[in-house]
Order: sequence, then structure tokens, then C-alpha cells
Amino acid sequence: MNKRIVIFLAFLAVLGLACNLLSSGGKTPPPASQGVPGGGSQPVDTDAPAGTPPAEPVSINDGLGSLNSYQMAVMIHMVGPDLLDSNTVTITVQHSKDLDATYTHYEMVRTAKNPDDAGNSNSDNYSIGNDQCSYDGEEYDWSSSTPAEAEMTDLSKSMISLTPLIDNPTFVAQEEINGIPANHFTFTVSGLGVESGAQVNLNQGDYWLAVDGQYIVKYLLTVETSTDPQTNVYHEEISIDLTQINQPISISFPQGCLDASLKTPNP
Repeated sequence: MNKRIVIFLAFLAVLGLACNLLSSGGKTPPPASQGVPGGGSQPVDTDAPAGTPPAEPVSINDGLGSLNSYQMAVMIHMVGPDLLDSNTVTITVQHSKDLDATYTHYEMVRTAKNPDDAGNSNSDNYSIGNDQCSYDGEEYDWSSSTPAEAEMTDLSKSMISLTPLIDNPTFVAQEEINGIPANHFTFTVSGLGVESGAQVNLNQGDYWLAVDGQYIVKYLLTVETSTDPQTNVYHEEISIDLTQINQPISISFPQGCLDASLKTPNP
């Protein structure tokens, strides 16, 4: 497995943990320094024209923690260096603060020049109150936490704060996106291809910040570089889409989870 895929999977593990932090019952974590996934700081536009709305979002943790309910879909698609090799991961999170419930679905699809390396996987995670259940496509696993255990888990999760890469943004206009008034910004990733000498084929970022709350409602980034258009191309797409904001959401354990709970001793 090449280094790029290892980094990719490590980032997804962190992202998945961050996406699940609201299973703590909607507690808003303490503010954390803003950075790109994997570390590093983001440039802040200090020369924006007067009257331009603020371009810096709150972290994903803080944004989600301010909402009563939502559905968030995060997609990461990577191709290269061979055009036949790709990895696509989608994480969909539904959360209801009123129900103290979170449902997370993970899906990974991998295509490969070598058919033996291709495949896909799906898993589901449910958290309602202090009860959790997971399904890996074959069996259900049930667990429960004591209030003290849940408190410490929530503390650990609150230490992870993610904000997508945003590089010297430019304000476009105020628009309505997913039913929310939002400020639209565009950006391009600076320095792309400088160290590698690769040709930059695509470099386009867009994001929308809620006027009320400065949280990311939608985020899109597409970048592509190549040293040979046939054999050495790196293409990446990242999207975040926040919908059903503060709308009623129903989350409950499926029957498989309830059956598994009967076989699991209470903590």
C-alpha cells in the first residue's frame, strides 16, 4: 500500500471520530486552533475589502455543536497515479440533539488496475444516549457506557477539531444554500506543484458559510496535478454537504442491534 493511501486512511479515521463527536448529546467542545486536516495553519485574509463578510469558518466540531439536528455528507475521492486506481470514501452522519442520537454510515469503494486490489465496504454506527451499536455488513455489535465512561469519551473526542483547507478566499456573493443564507467564497490552493514540478490541471475551491454561525454549509475542492497525463496523474475531490439543518430527524436502533443488546451483559 503506497504512502498516499496510508495518509488518506489515517485522515479518514480522524475524520470519522470527529464526525461522531456529537453522539455526546450535542455538547459543544471547547474552541481549538484552526488547521488543515493532518496539521498546519491556514492563511487568514487580512486585506479583505471593507464590508466583506468574514471568511474564516468555525471548526466543524463547533459548527455542528451549535445545531439541534443535521445530516452531513463528507466525500473524498482520490485517483492516481494510475488513472485506473481510485479510492472513494463517503461518510454520512445524522444527528439529533433532542434524541441524543447519532447515526453514521461509512462506505469505501476502491477501483484498481489489478482486480484483486479492488473492492468496497460498508459499515453503520448508531449511538443513542449511552448505548452504541455497530454493523460491519455481517454482524451487529452492541455496547453500553456508564455515565463516567461516556463523560471521558466525550472529553477525548472534543480534543479533535477539524477545518478543511481554505487558502486566501475571495468573496463571491450571499446566496441561499441547502435552505440556509450563506456567504459564498472561492479559493485556489497556493503552492500546488511548486515543489514537485508537476503540472497543475485543476485547482478550484468553493465554500459557503452560514451567515448566522459561520459554520460550513457546503464545501467543494478539486485539485489535479500530473507529470505524465497517461501514467502519473493525481486527482482529488473533497466535498462537505450539510443538510436537514435543525429539521426533525428520526434515529433508532434497527432490530439487529436490539437483538444484539439481549446477548450483551449490562456494564
